[in-house]
Amino acid sequence: MGPIVCATRGGEVSRRTQERAIALARERETPLIFFFVADTGFAGPTNEPLSEALDDELARLGRTMLYIARTRAREQGISAHSVARHGTVSEVMENFLREVDASLLVMGTPQENSGHQSFKPGEITEFAEQIRAATGVEVLVVS
Repeated sequence: MGPIVCATRGGEVSRRTQERAIALARERETPLIFFFVADTGFAGPTNEPLSEALDDELARLGRTMLYIARTRAREQGISAHSVARHGTVSEVMENFLREVDASLLVMGTPQENSGHQSFKPGEITEFAEQIRAATGVEVLVVS
């Protein structure tokens, strides 16, 4: 069975999502990978130096969140890996799931009024179906 991939972005929803992924990894005795995508698309068109700086900052933030997620798993006796990538969330996510031959993607439901989101709360189900159709990977959306 392939690994469980847990999409991570920070905040309370990510904490609940990570806890669910950790529990599933324990239950299924499956490897766990926390995954973060630095996607600067929300900034719109920018010049190259600004785009590079923004990408670097998002990646740094992502690595910090991934470290926290791995620590949370380790405290519960689960060894987890983490991966940060750069690009468009959907494209990078699909490619990564195929690359690691994932068995499950666990992701959270964005909360309204929580700042900029890659997805609005109602769009996450549509995205999950898109990922499942494109990759064949089961997707669990945690509320």
